[in-house]
Amino acid sequence: MTMRTSYGLTCTCGHKGTVKMSENDSPYSVSWESYSLDGFEGGTFSKEGAAAGWPEVFANLQPICPQCRRALTADNLSDH
Repeated sequence: MTMRTSYGLTCTCGHKGTVKMSENDSPYSVSWESYSLDGFEGGTFSKEGAAAGWPEVFANLQPICPQCRRALTADNLSDH
């Protein structure tokens, strides 16, 4: 089964979006995670095996604010 989670992301200019994560939470199968962005420019990132940390996720997603063109980091994660 796939579990989906969204994490709020807010640029210092106030623009908001999300980091979307899907992960395999089925027992007795290979674990994996997949990340994408909603509301920000950047790539996608997938990983099998051990869980990825936020520094690795952001290094691969490379989120960019579409309003002010600023690069975002894990420090931009928010509760919204």
